Amino acid sequence: MNQRKMSILFDRSTGKILGTHAVYDAEKGEYRMPTTEEAQAAFRRLLEGRTPDQVGMMEAEFPTLSDQGRYYIDTAKHHLVPKPQLRVQAERTQIEGDGKDSVEIKISVVNEAGEVMESFDGDLRVMTGRGRLSAPGGCIKADHGRASITLTSVAETVAQVSITVQDPLGRCAEGYLHLEFL
Repeated sequence: MNQRKMSILFDRSTGKILGTHAVYDAEKGEYRMPTTEEAQAAFRRLLEGRTPDQVGMMEAEFPTLSDQGRYYIDTAKHHLVPKPQLRVQAERTQIEGDGKDSVEIKISVVNEAGEVMESFDGDLRVMTGRGRLSAPGGCIKADHGRASITLTSVAETVAQVSITVQDPLGRCAEGYLHLEFL
């Protein structure tokens, strides 16, 4: 995968990336690492109201054509790392649109290798445009990297029902699943 040299501004307590900045060298036809002064100028608005103990700045090679929201800074090691992914699965992707049929949706927090992160515990939010979720507001808790929720159909045919799972604290990349009500 191609890499782009850039400066990254991040929150020291969470590792959340607040901003990135790269400089294109037209003569060489490639990106180069910004100087500290170029990066500080680019991050000026993001730095307003923040103290040096709240934010950090580092240089890194960032994968091009990637969603920057899928990465964070490991504040202990000072490295750019992929966020855990929310994997969303169901036994079946088609249920009867009768208002009674339901399916259990299983959610796993997985690392880059696809392994369940047993150390992950915390709140998750499940959202859908159609159907009824078993937990009020779609709010559930992951325990040892796993969670589940039940979706009950509505009394209609729907070609695509999208389910989105988010970590309210932003520690994980969102997960998605598409179902159909027949």
